[in-house]
Amino acid sequence: MRNESYLQRLATGVLLGLVLVVLSTLSSFGQTDSRADDAFPVAEGTYWIYRGVVRSGGSDSNQVSETKVTWKMEMRKVIRRPDVTAFIVNGFPAQLNWSDATATPEDSLIIQTHDKKLYQIDAPALATALKRLGDPTDNLVGLWTDDDLFLELPLRKGRKFCDAESMARDDGMYCWFVDSSQLASFDNVKGAPPGCRNVFTLRYMTNPDDTEFDFAPGLGITSYSYHHHGTVADTEVTLAEFHLGGGQ
Repeated sequence: MRNESYLQRLATGVLLGLVLVVLSTLSSFGQTDSRADDAFPVAEGTYWIYRGVVRSGGSDSNQVSETKVTWKMEMRKVIRRPDVTAFIVNGFPAQLNWSDATATPEDSLIIQTHDKKLYQIDAPALATALKRLGDPTDNLVGLWTDDDLFLELPLRKGRKFCDAESMARDDGMYCWFVDSSQLASFDNVKGAPPGCRNVFTLRYMTNPDDTEFDFAPGLGITSYSYHHHGTVADTEVTLAEFHLGGGQ
């Protein structure tokens, strides 16, 4: 009886230990994949290589040309202020749209505010934005608008973000919409961290076109596509390589 009691206590202890290990693993897994601070890797020199196709031509499918592309996006500089963190990014994938695969990567600015909203400012307004960011006395009011918004963290399925007028629409158009989320592995992406992570699919639909991209917090944009509904102008690229900068 004494031996039986000892074995029971031993078995119970082992079982409790396994339960604690499983719970700890699940908890840390969720934290790793959902940290709102890790929208993009905050390390200068980080770059992403995308591969895919760009299609262009007339409305007749017989006139469409398809060109394979390899595209590099790089985080060139990180600007930190008490109220925002800004990233100078070269080669945002949207620059391939309407390019006939001849686009040259340009710098743009991504601004992440304290409430985890991310705005993109393109090349025409870049110089002015950088000047204002470099002025510590500038309160940055008006530097970005709701039209520049493309991400709002934390992401979750069904979330919608855009300007107030578009938010009031009942057709879901002219707003970014988190269409789905799933766990995915990026073992086929050179340099990507091992293991699975949450990936969110975001869509933006308008009358003439639609844009969709997959986003993995901490890794960044893992695929991007653009489709025009009339004259053919398609972009479809997927992440092939990831290289973390900053000597990490």
